[in-house]
Amino acid sequence: MKDKWGLFDKEKKPDNEEIYSVSRLNKEARNLLEDNFRAIWVEGEVSNLHVSSAKHLYFTLKEEDAEIDAVMFAGDKASIDFEPEDGMALLVKATLTVYERRGRYQLRVRDLREVGEGKLQKKFQQLKDRLKEEGLFDQSHKKKIPEFPCSIGIITSPGGAAVRDIVSTIRERFPAVNCYIFPVKVQGEEAAGQITEAIRRANKIKSSLDLEALIVSRGGGSLEDLWPFNEEVVARAIYNSNLPVISGVGHEVDFTISDFVADLRVPTPTAAGKEIVPDSEEINRRVEQNLNRLKELELSRLREYRNEVKRLANSFGFRIPIRTLEDRIQESDELVQELINAGVDLLAERSDSIESLIERLSLADPTRLLEKGYSVTYGENGEVVRNSEAVKDGENLKTVLYKGIIRSVVTEVEQGE
Repeated sequence: MKDKWGLFDKEKKPDNEEIYSVSRLNKEARNLLEDNFRAIWVEGEVSNLHVSSAKHLYFTLKEEDAEIDAVMFAGDKASIDFEPEDGMALLVKATLTVYERRGRYQLRVRDLREVGEGKLQKKFQQLKDRLKEEGLFDQSHKKKIPEFPCSIGIITSPGGAAVRDIVSTIRERFPAVNCYIFPVKVQGEEAAGQITEAIRRANKIKSSLDLEALIVSRGGGSLEDLWPFNEEVVARAIYNSNLPVISGVGHEVDFTISDFVADLRVPTPTAAGKEIVPDSEEINRRVEQNLNRLKELELSRLREYRNEVKRLANSFGFRIPIRTLEDRIQESDELVQELINAGVDLLAERSDSIESLIERLSLADPTRLLEKGYSVTYGENGEVVRNSEAVKDGENLKTVLYKGIIRSVVTEVEQGE
């Protein structure tokens, strides 16, 4: 292979200076660190904990302004009597080393000791206790989730798996519902502020969008990843929301402050989609069952009336004018049959009306328009663009298609007549 830059040209090498290969440098750095830091104790908070298929532990040991990678192999892990978790404060006995293949500085842990809860876990518990004392978790403040919502707001990352899971579940169960995405960051320093503002904005414009409920959600992650949903500003925004809020954050084992304040907590984003709307197939089954019960009830009443007529016809007072009685019985039978027919027609008419309503709801599904080639464009402020006067040169736009999203920049605005 030709040396493009002449890095290995003998004439280019420094005179009288030793040249290290990367592997040699990493090896010597490892030996140097292990010789000088062979058995040291290090204290820190566990983060990004991961257990490999071979049961080795990989995690980050951190404090407020510093962190270091660490690994504990399965053979050493077998000697400890507890399971480390994210947020836990640990004292580790380790050798400082270098993972030669990556040149990564890390701790090779041989022993662990739990020294108490981590700072984030303590902060979580303190805020939880304080908000509970204030009454933010009380059932008396929980708002009822609507059984048949027409429009739903979804506050989450627009590019995450959570929004796809929620929307696909809603479309599968009850496609007539309108879903409005309020895009926010769900991780990092800006996330809590964006989530809070999205909740307030959804409440402010709920009338114009006919919003009836909100979903606040994101997928799983470490304690740090989920932390925006443990911020007090987010908790109070959920509590003060006039719209009922469903919290679907993380996995089933994850709990956040948002879960406790929300009107309903579900274990995953997919579960949020299932809880917010009914199953249209189940509704059809229930309608059919109720129609059958109504039909049976009406027929049962008609049979009772007919039996009563027969009983009266067989009584002593009706035996003398027998022909008149027979005429009345025949008329009664005809009336009973007419009532039965009318009842059946009424049930069929109600069934047709319900089926027509379900069909109209299905036709109202905005995704039908998107599938035909229409699209929805949002401005930088997150609002739908309905007039070219609402945008300006250089503004970033987001266009939602039936499949996918296009992001663009305005280069020219033409005003319509």
